[in-house]
Amino acid sequence: MTLQDMTKIDLSTLTDADVAPGLRFDNPQSQFAPDGMVSPITGNKPVNDTTTKNLNIQNYRMGKFMREYSKTPFEDLQEVPQSNGDTAWVMDAAIDNQDYNFYITKSNILSSVTLTEVKSQQEIDAAAKKYKIDPTQTYITIDGKKYFTRMDVPLHFGTGQNNDTWINLGVFVLGDGILASAIAGVIAAFGIDAFKDALKNIASGVMKTLWAVTSGAVKAAYRFVSTFIGQLVDRVAFDEAVAAARTAAGEAWAESVEGVTSTTMKYTVVGVVIIVVLLLIIEFVLHESYQNVYFYNLTEYDIELDFPYKDEGDYHNLPTKDVVAASKRTGPGGIDLGTWYNGVAFRYQSDSEFHGLGYTMRFKLKDPKTQTVVKTFSCLFDVPFDGDNSLFASTSEPKSYSDYYSSNSGAHKVKQYSTNDGSQEIIVTYDYLSGKHEDPQTGNSLYLYSSLVIIRDVV
Repeated sequence: MTLQDMTKIDLSTLTDADVAPGLRFDNPQSQFAPDGMVSPITGNKPVNDTTTKNLNIQNYRMGKFMREYSKTPFEDLQEVPQSNGDTAWVMDAAIDNQDYNFYITKSNILSSVTLTEVKSQQEIDAAAKKYKIDPTQTYITIDGKKYFTRMDVPLHFGTGQNNDTWINLGVFVLGDGILASAIAGVIAAFGIDAFKDALKNIASGVMKTLWAVTSGAVKAAYRFVSTFIGQLVDRVAFDEAVAAARTAAGEAWAESVEGVTSTTMKYTVVGVVIIVVLLLIIEFVLHESYQNVYFYNLTEYDIELDFPYKDEGDYHNLPTKDVVAASKRTGPGGIDLGTWYNGVAFRYQSDSEFHGLGYTMRFKLKDPKTQTVVKTFSCLFDVPFDGDNSLFASTSEPKSYSDYYSSNSGAHKVKQYSTNDGSQEIIVTYDYLSGKHEDPQTGNSLYLYSSLVIIRDVV
């Protein structure tokens, strides 16, 4: 990444959606205070037959609050200055008459970025497999060296006056994403040592202008950073570069950047590119994913279905695992009603705002008379937390469904896939590969996808 590369980003047309695909999320790590919300149930009360029920209720309430939090725009959080010069952004709500709260602080955010020098091709390959991305997207290149870019964003949740739960949300920044380009551009402009120095001192007094700057739109923040660096590339004087950046960002930022000097500029720029990812996580990225699946058996076999491997999420409302074979029916007076087929519908969904959903299905085709398994088909669905959905199907049963999912998820990012063994065919589909869509039952806009799984005679 060079300064020239940074200026190639056309920020005049940048949207929030352009930034979000540059992120991949690790499974969040949680820690609970000893006297936190679970303690009154398990810590100082007998563990009896109501404990599981009470824990389930408490977890449900916290989950409900987290869902409300994930839908809240960043600017709607309450800004609370701290006595140590830090700033916290806070939200609270009552769930079933119990108080829940959330906060995140400026210092936590700004110290969360790490650059780790890549040591081997094996590390690149491992990251590519984990995040289901091309190996060249796993790193950024600065002065001929390769670096992984990561963030660990701490989110604090609690009940009453306590902040009982700390969730560390790991974010992997894609090497070819807008955010990685901005970070690389900042390092190219100020040097990696200055970048690291900025991370150490980011919460000090020189950052007083930063949050005013980044309280604007995400696009404006990027325009400010990109224009400033672009001006330096063209060897424009510092003051002129700041003036140009201020103009590009919009008049609303004029007062915010008045106090930016050559001494504080590196802190401001570094802070901007880091904060933008938080804004995206809170306002545009956190979400649950849903999938409505309709399975149709269009064969002369009884089909037993199950879920031998689940990567993320779980199914809901599956009324039966057996979908019987097609049959001939007659109506009153012996009228021929033709062939009737059977199917089953269920909903699969992620288990939190931090996860997508992914699983395999197994279909045992059985002789209706003897119930002997004649053949076994398989398929998988992969709805990642971020990025395009993928699917796969096969006319055989793998030795390991875990390996089957790992090897094939992410490989076929298409709306339909089919295969056959010469006699029967399996077809799997999506209506969309990404984005929000209207729930036909509620009218709400959700990360909702509908899929068909059809097993039929080859036509």
